[in-house]
Amino acid sequence: MEKLFKKQNLLNHDMSMLTALTLHDLLVERLDIFCWCNNCGHNNVIETKEIINKLGQNYPVPKIGYKLRCGICNNTNNISTRPNWPNHNGQLTRHMS
Repeated sequence: MEKLFKKQNLLNHDMSMLTALTLHDLLVERLDIFCWCNNCGHNNVIETKEIINKLGQNYPVPKIGYKLRCGICNNTNNISTRPNWPNHNGQLTRHMS
């Protein structure tokens, strides 16, 4: 018996419907950019306004890492970026590489 809904098909469909947050979205929400070097673990927060001036407000947040260089190990190929969500005095998310 074939399943009416295959989990992978649903996941693929849902992922295709998602759009990445842009720098404009972060500016509206007053959030900066959290950057993480997947080689050495160094991390930093970059002001959204600073990056908008260089990349434009429609640039997707996950792709910012392609434009960055780690200040510790000089890595340019493996940097992750996401909104710098407020922590409200506790851990809400954890970066997993």
